[in-house]
Amino acid sequence: MEAIHKRLDKIEFHMRLLAKMKEEGEYPFYRMVIEQGLTEEELIEVYKLCAEVNKKMHEQVEEGLLSRSSLLTHFVGMLNIKLDPLSTIRAIQAQEKLYQELMETLLKVSPYR
Repeated sequence: MEAIHKRLDKIEFHMRLLAKMKEEGEYPFYRMVIEQGLTEEELIEVYKLCAEVNKKMHEQVEEGLLSRSSLLTHFVGMLNIKLDPLSTIRAIQAQEKLYQELMETLLKVSPYR
């Protein structure tokens, strides 16, 4: 019975995301979340990861550190296994203005741009 409730919660969450989508290209990250079957909790974890890496990026800037490759390593290593790192970075960059600078930085240091 608990499994049914979890599945229903996931479906309801995906429906809320779909309701936010007006056009196919407008919310690429939400589309990816739905296609990969992430739960609401897993999405929250991705946003927490973005906030954490964003904070580290600003700390590195303040400390005068030049290399940002550790940020990419941390992001990729902690990202939900259901998500492809490069596609996720591009989708978040396109959708989430709050993390646009971070995603641009991660793309710059990525060997797979």
